[in-house]
Amino acid sequence: MYRRLGLLIILGLSFMPGLAREFPVCMYNVSQEKAIPLLKKAGFTCIQSYERNPAALAPLAQAASKRGLKTVFHPQEVWGTEYEKEAARWPMLAWYLVDEPDVAKWSRERVQEAYEKTKTAWPHHSTTLVIGQGRTKVPYYDIPDGMMVDWYPVPHLELTSFGDNVAWTREGMQMRGAGDRPLWGVVQIFDWKEFKQYRPDNDRIGRFPTENEIRFMMYDGIANGATGLFFFHFNSFGKPLPQANPEWWSRVTIVTKEFKKMRPVLEKGILIENPVTITSSLTLKTWKYKRHTYSLLLNRSKHEQPVPAELLSKEYKLFIGKQKTVNIPPYAVWVLKKHN
Repeated sequence: MYRRLGLLIILGLSFMPGLAREFPVCMYNVSQEKAIPLLKKAGFTCIQSYERNPAALAPLAQAASKRGLKTVFHPQEVWGTEYEKEAARWPMLAWYLVDEPDVAKWSRERVQEAYEKTKTAWPHHSTTLVIGQGRTKVPYYDIPDGMMVDWYPVPHLELTSFGDNVAWTREGMQMRGAGDRPLWGVVQIFDWKEFKQYRPDNDRIGRFPTENEIRFMMYDGIANGATGLFFFHFNSFGKPLPQANPEWWSRVTIVTKEFKKMRPVLEKGILIENPVTITSSLTLKTWKYKRHTYSLLLNRSKHEQPVPAELLSKEYKLFIGKQKTVNIPPYAVWVLKKHN
């Protein structure tokens, strides 16, 4: 038993360096092949599906592979079927062990069993799971090859709570000795009114996030340790989001298309010391990529904040963001590029 576990651990970790270099941008809840070209055009690099039938997953995987997209599928219905061998060739980013085990009250042992069974079937594929909040009673953090956290604050919670939960997840991973593994944050792109409320006597609360809120959650996640982003989800009231509400879909794609130029920096750049000291209301993170530095500046405050004078100089060009001003607006995102 222990020898087999040791082999599984070795196989799992041997795949980690390649997974760690990749910064995936994934869409949740994709079940139709015809959606894949649209997602590719919008800047997505992989899809997650709740489809469980392997006969339906096989053509979905093939369609994704043709477009250069990776896949994230549940493994349980594929184990022990005629598709298990074929699935070894699917373009898997990771097998999705369980959705929110902290909410579904899965024990650590049950999650570990799912991990071991998946690794036995596909030793060269990675695994993941998503938790519903950054701090969980059961420490799942070191079981999968990469962790995920979903936290959907719009409109009822502080927008910065998304980044907070990413940071808490990273802390949990570090405490369990898994701090160097990938961590993917799941960004909200839905209206809470689509879902059943726990308190039916409460007023219905919800709206779709704005373009600025989507952008802020993405970069707040990155600033707090996310090494990939997922978006929940592709459907709205039973229809694909582009058809259900084109204006909402536009909010998503404006940001994801814009993000295409930032992915190489995150995948191949090197984190370096920040060029300036900032106030506690701002967050700054800097990478060196090729002959340039890229500084991510976030205002995590409800109020505009003064920008350090050096970052306002002509040396720092606005790479992502609408306009450089003396004060950065509330919950704004700037990426500043400087030639070295």
